[in-house]
Amino acid sequence: MPSKYSKVMVLCIDRDNDIGRKTGIEGPITGRKNNLETATKLALADPGESDANCIFGAVKMFDEVKAFYPKTEIATLTGKGKKGFESDKKINEQLDEVMSKFNADAFVLVTDGAEDDQVIPIIQSRGPLISKETIYVKQAREVESAYYAVKEALKDPFLARIVFGVPGIILLLYFALGSLSFQLIALVFGAYLLLKGFGLEEKIIHSARELTANFSIQRTSFPFYIGSLFFLAFGVLTGYNSYLYYPIENSLLRIVVSVQTTYVYLVIAVISIIIGKSIDLLHFKKMHEIRRYFLYLVSVLLLWFILDSGTLVITKEADVIWFVSSIIGSFIVLLIAYQISYVFDVTRRITKLLIGLPVYSKDGKWMGKVADINAKEKSIQFEDLKGKNLVKLTKKKFVLREGRIVAI
Repeated sequence: MPSKYSKVMVLCIDRDNDIGRKTGIEGPITGRKNNLETATKLALADPGESDANCIFGAVKMFDEVKAFYPKTEIATLTGKGKKGFESDKKINEQLDEVMSKFNADAFVLVTDGAEDDQVIPIIQSRGPLISKETIYVKQAREVESAYYAVKEALKDPFLARIVFGVPGIILLLYFALGSLSFQLIALVFGAYLLLKGFGLEEKIIHSARELTANFSIQRTSFPFYIGSLFFLAFGVLTGYNSYLYYPIENSLLRIVVSVQTTYVYLVIAVISIIIGKSIDLLHFKKMHEIRRYFLYLVSVLLLWFILDSGTLVITKEADVIWFVSSIIGSFIVLLIAYQISYVFDVTRRITKLLIGLPVYSKDGKWMGKVADINAKEKSIQFEDLKGKNLVKLTKKKFVLREGRIVAI
């Protein structure tokens, strides 16, 4: 029975770009010979580097696959030193470059760990993943020494936060605040245990990593992200000072009032992040998401209004009727904002914002990139895989879905 796949590509992924940092070779690295040379150079530069073994494993897999699929190619893709959006974006671009020369309709993935598995959705957006292999470097059965084991274990970010991070915060609090530090130490431990117990720690860390990944002076959105950090700091300091000096003996009421003073700073910080994200959408040609960020902006303002109304009820500066009215009013405003948000929905119009977006067939096969648009004809033109001809698609023959043009 003949196979339904005509071209298969074996992919090796180096998401944190150890290859580039240690050998100076940048991806994509295509062909059996080039990959063998790269793996050899990487092994000589760092004999303990697992990515070298991964490339050798990919070459071995390439030889095995080629026996079943004569049209087989091998490629190693490299990301950025910092894992995350920038790294995946670079891998995405390299995969497009490789597929422009070898338009595979199926993939085999070879990795050296779970971190590189994060790119699987990127690969599957181009075609099916028919096989995956993880290369493990074999070690001695017994650990040579307890010191080595502890040293290696502390390289884990999670253990490092527990062993060094939490005690470090406690010592700094004790040094800076004296007798008040014991209460804040209890606050830090209590907050950490709460976040850990409800599984929120990793989500917060992930959000923080995404935010810090946007801190690049090469982006025009950079001032907004820096400003958001300062507004967060202003909010914390304002709330802390309010708690210390507000003339109320009731501790619970003092906490509520102190938290209320932070609302405006927290809201401005979030709005600053939303503005920065919106500017990045334009930079990375993702304006199809601008409607969502408009709704985020409105929701943050309404949340501020509702929280402030609830706080006024607790401090007896307003009654429950005012709180209920704020909820109903916010609901009405959100409905209106939802209707207005359609103005920002670029997926319904043919604009220059579509230029540069990738074009895929309905079965997920990469076809090219949008080169031009015609607003009057409601059509787009994209370059074919060879980059020589322009193919026209009218509005009825494609949809914009998750940042890509899908032909239907």
